[in-house]
This record gives sequence, structure tokens and C-alpha cells, in this order.
Amino acid sequence: MNPIQERPYSEFSRKIWDRSTQNEHPLLTRAEFEITYRCNIHCVHCYTDPFNTPQHLRRELAVDQMLGLFDQLAEAGVLWMLLTGGEAFVHPQFKQIYREAKERGFIVSLFSNGTTVTDDLADFLVANPPFQIEVSCHGATPETFEKVTQVPGSFSRFQKGIHRILERGLPLKIKTSGMTLNREELPQIKRFVEGLGPKFHLYSSIYPRLNGDLSSTKYRLSAPEILDLEFGDFLGIDRSDEEDRCVSGQFGPPADDRLFRCGCGTNSVKISPYGLLRACTFTTWPAYDLKEIPLQEAFGRLVQAIREARYKGESPCRNCVAYALCDKNPVMALAEAGSMEAPVTHFCEVAFGRKEKLTKEDVIHGTRER
Repeated sequence: MNPIQERPYSEFSRKIWDRSTQNEHPLLTRAEFEITYRCNIHCVHCYTDPFNTPQHLRRELAVDQMLGLFDQLAEAGVLWMLLTGGEAFVHPQFKQIYREAKERGFIVSLFSNGTTVTDDLADFLVANPPFQIEVSCHGATPETFEKVTQVPGSFSRFQKGIHRILERGLPLKIKTSGMTLNREELPQIKRFVEGLGPKFHLYSSIYPRLNGDLSSTKYRLSAPEILDLEFGDFLGIDRSDEEDRCVSGQFGPPADDRLFRCGCGTNSVKISPYGLLRACTFTTWPAYDLKEIPLQEAFGRLVQAIREARYKGESPCRNCVAYALCDKNPVMALAEAGSMEAPVTHFCEVAFGRKEKLTKEDVIHGTRER
């Protein structure tokens, strides 16, 4: 008998991705489950915080309803499961929910703010290891961190939680959202994170909240500030390999008039604490109530709706030559610019700035004067 051949995880993951997305009918392999919108902090840029209220929390699924959806996800062929929130760890039945996810064979990852990781919880996770724990670091000092979280003492609790994870050798990823409140401290945050051991991961996109509230967007960095972080010396990040790959690629208008040009409607779904199935984190349309429709039927409807969504007007986004570098979300554009087809000036500035940096060519587009 020939021994089973071992393969790197990256190769396995890529093969599953290719098989699940290249068919006429996509295969559902990934699910993000927001098990609650409750949270012990109130980050200024958080997209779910408007739902962190008693009246909204009473709408959330009971555990038995959630586990019924776990069964449907397993039957559909889901391999990867992300449990998130809000703050997943503050759900009163988190341990039961997590065990049930593991028992169904899902490869389980966890999102957390880090402040809720107690010794008891960390020991529980050691006995039942997740694939990864992903934690957000908003600052390297209490002053900056707590301007973002709006909760005194949260930085100290964050530090203790991070050290409990690291002391037990649990798999940890630390990410930071660059914003006006922490921009000047980003080099210090990078040193702080790398001093702990994990790699520093920076994100710059801030979107409206899921209820359409635009208050979070006032904390966005400007396009020049984002470009300085990505291409300048401010953080000392080596992007040479990425730049070579991008420059060697073809920039130009999209091949069709699809509204969604990302991975929406391929092999993954997002499920809210209310049982609403969506395409991804910031895409609130289309949405289907899994309390009324079986999951596989809802997924089929979602895929069809995403594929049939097309540009119909003369939006500059329709033929944009920098679309591959743009972080615009069509659904959030509805809240921010009045239409899913409309350009969002902030993302246009960033996308065309990236194209100029990568191609070393000046670019003229219709959302700014040069």
C-alpha cells in the first residue's frame, strides 16, 4: 500500500479554491458565522456596533437554531468556518458553539478583540485548538488604543489577552486598521506587534456601518496617507515582489459589466446572528433569511443574484482601468454615493494612486482634477 502523500496546506487550500470557484455552479466551502453582535468595546469604525444594543441582541438566533445551520453547512460541503461577532467570546454559550463546530469537522478560525481572553478561555482553546485566532490591535499605547475602543482599561486587557494566547502557543494573527486616530502611531504598533512575534498586517479600508451610518468613514486616512503607508518609507514595508507581479499584469477596463468584481457569489457566505445569509462582510444585499429558506437554496439564489447584477448606467466604474486595485463595495456605495453603480471618490483616489505607483505612469480619471 502506498503511503498517503503529504501536501503543504497552501497547496491543499488553493486546490480546493480552484475546484470550488471554476465550476458553473460554485461549491460552498467557506462560511463566516457572526454568532453575536454583542461586544464589550465600541470601536469607532466598527460596522456592527449599531446592533450592540439590548433590543437587537434579543433578535439573535438561539443556540439550537445556530447548530441546525451548522448541520446544513456541513451537508453543503463547507470546510472552513470562521466564528466572529461582535465579540464571539462574550456569547454566553461560546464554548458549546465552538465545540459543536469542531465536532462537525470544520476547520475553525476565530476573530476576537483580544480583551476577553481569560486564562480559562485560553486553556479551553489549548485543549481544542483553532486553526487561527485573529486579533485587532488598534494602538501601541493606552491613549490611542482607547480612543478607538472608547472603553477605559481595554488596552491593558488586550495586552493580557494577547500574552495568554502567545504563552500557550496558540496560532495568532494580529491585524491593524489604519485610521486617523492611530496613523502617527502605526510604526510603533508595527514594532509592538513584531516584538511579540507575529507578522504585522495593515488594512486601510473603512466602510459605512451595516445600517448605512457613515460616521465610521470620518476616520479614514486620506488617499495620499494610504499610498504613503503602502508605497512610502513610513512603515518600511518591502513591496518589491508585489509590485513586480502587479506591473507584469495587464491593466485595463474589465471584460464585462458585472457589478461585483470581487469574490462575492463564489464559494463563501456570511451568516448574521439573525440567520441572514449574505455574500460577505460588507455586502448586505442580497440577503436571505435562513429561518425561512434552506441554506443550499439560499446560496443558489445568492449566487444567481450576484451574477445577474450588472452596470446599467454610464458610471465611470463600468470601464475603469484601475478596477482591480479598487476597494469599492457596491452595496456600501449605495449608502455612501447613492447608488451601487456610483463611484466612491475616496476609493477612486486610492485605486488610481496605486496604479500610478505600480506603473510609474500618470493616470487621469473623472473623479478628480489634475
